Amino acid sequence: MKKIIGSVLLCVLLCACGKASVEVKEGIVIEYGAELKAEDLTDEKVTLKEVKSFDAKKAGEQKVTAIFVNEKDKEIEAEITLEVKDTKKPVIKLKKEKVEITAGDKFDAASNIESVKDPVDGDLKKSEDKKLTKNGYLITSDVNAKKAGSYTVKVTAYDVNGNKAESSYKVTVKKKPQEQASTQNNNQSSGNGYTSNQGSYNRPSTGNTGSNKKPTQSKPQTCKAGVIHPNAIGNSGKVFNSEQEAIEYGKKVDAESTNTVGFAYSQVFDYCDNTLDKWTVSFNYVGDYDDFLE
Repeated sequence: MKKIIGSVLLCVLLCACGKASVEVKEGIVIEYGAELKAEDLTDEKVTLKEVKSFDAKKAGEQKVTAIFVNEKDKEIEAEITLEVKDTKKPVIKLKKEKVEITAGDKFDAASNIESVKDPVDGDLKKSEDKKLTKNGYLITSDVNAKKAGSYTVKVTAYDVNGNKAESSYKVTVKKKPQEQASTQNNNQSSGNGYTSNQGSYNRPSTGNTGSNKKPTQSKPQTCKAGVIHPNAIGNSGKVFNSEQEAIEYGKKVDAESTNTVGFAYSQVFDYCDNTLDKWTVSFNYVGDYDDFLE
């Protein structure tokens, strides 16, 4: 009996003197740049006093030594394997989603970028390296500041671990002021058949492209009835057999050209100031059709 009691007492003493332990989690993943907390490593009620050999800004697997303190103020040391992952992309902030300039203006694509930052590492720098895949950002643009049109600027950013973010904005290059003024004058003309920049047009109220009044003209010395007066042909140099043919031709050329600001269509006259059953088209025309035959 004494021998059995002695063995039990020895076991109790050895267990009481044994080291405290903590059960750590498996497959621990820590966000890049984050501070380690006890709950990241274990579900037990302990505090984290220190972590040795841990680098929060080093992506990949790491073996660290964690020192915990339990409810009895005893320190518990544990060897832990964890992985640091960077899952956050860079953040690109633009000043505007759309930018407008006038043809001929200087254009700097970077001027519309407010900031390019990584959530952990901060500002990223602009790079000219087209093969860049880490730690910086690139700007690609098809903007032709000399030619009116709609363009796109694209910003591509990479953080130190290769996470990628993209953003873009539109650039509208407007026509020069003198071109805009010509368009406005054309649109204000009364029924002269000019198109707007959107491709619409004003149908003439009569067959003479403007008003009910017949154009005044200088009489040629010799009347040639039925022969088209050369000054009655628009600057397109073309004559059409119907009003609709003239309109369709004008709309087609105006839509395909970046230089025209509109077109006018009118009936043509012979040397005797008689209206023929023919039509003509003139582009970028500013003035009175009364001048056609002079």
